[in-house]
Amino acid sequence: MTEKEYKEFNYPDFVDCLKSNSEILPESLSSDILHSAVGISGEGGELLDHIKKVIWQGHCLSPDYVKKELGDILFYFTLMCNCVGTDIDGVRKLNIEKLTKRYPDGIFDKERSVNRDEEIQNGSNKR
Repeated sequence: MTEKEYKEFNYPDFVDCLKSNSEILPESLSSDILHSAVGISGEGGELLDHIKKVIWQGHCLSPDYVKKELGDILFYFTLMCNCVGTDIDGVRKLNIEKLTKRYPDGIFDKERSVNRDEEIQNGSNKR
């Protein structure tokens, strides 16, 4: 592909065309959400296994392998975005808003990391 073709390529539509139609679960939004969540977890595990081998088993870090796994994660991330009606820019915007609220000076702070008001409000405080 040329650089122009890459820029014009509609990746979210491409992902929708490639999504699996599970025979176990009915073809529905919930099966696509499950497919994307399991896919993100599985590909993240493959990436983590590579890092484990680098840190504890003396393997060399393979940037090409890391990029391949990040691409697989991107696929499932995009599928999840499609399921919930957003895109990478929408996710990035929410993440920036959350992190700038938590770290208003733009510097990591352990205390602010531990005491997250927004998690208590959302009912997801795991402490």
